Amino acid sequence: MEVKIFTKILRPKVGFLPKSDTATDHGLEAEINLWLAAKADIEIQNITQSQSGGSFQPSTIVVSVWYE
Repeated sequence: MEVKIFTKILRPKVGFLPKSDTATDHGLEAEINLWLAAKADIEIQNITQSQSGGSFQPSTIVVSVWYE
């Protein structure tokens, strides 16, 4: 089994209140989809996601894709 780890640091908010209700992953989903399209012959075993930071620090999102 192998694992591919995707990490993205989200930009911190400029000010206390968000200016938009639209959430963004800053291209993380597109990066994962591009990698998956290039690996059409793999079998996904597990996917995990975690996030740290936020509030006054930039958030970091980590997605791990376990595959064979």
